Amino acid sequence: MKTEEVAVKTEEEEDSKPPKEKEDTGNGGQSDSDSKMKKRKERLEQNRISARESRKRKKTMIEELQRTVITLSREHKELTQRNEVLRGQLGEVSSGIPTAVSNL
Repeated sequence: MKTEEVAVKTEEEEDSKPPKEKEDTGNGGQSDSDSKMKKRKERLEQNRISARESRKRKKTMIEELQRTVITLSREHKELTQRNEVLRGQLGEVSSGIPTAVSNL
């Protein structure tokens, strides 16, 4: 029975103890809210830096895509012109074949 009494006393003693005080975090007396504000400011600054870098990457990517569009547009124009020339040559050759066969 003694162990039960000891266990009961321990629980009662814990209930009667005053709540633990917060340990000194070594921040020179700064309150919790000062620490939270400092962390918030650091987080916001880091977020600004990240956003700036993201905008820079996006701008670079857009510029590269614009150069690609210009290059592909020029290539498409050249290929379209080449296609027209080849179709014209094919038409000339096609129209000349029947007359060459009929001359035989």
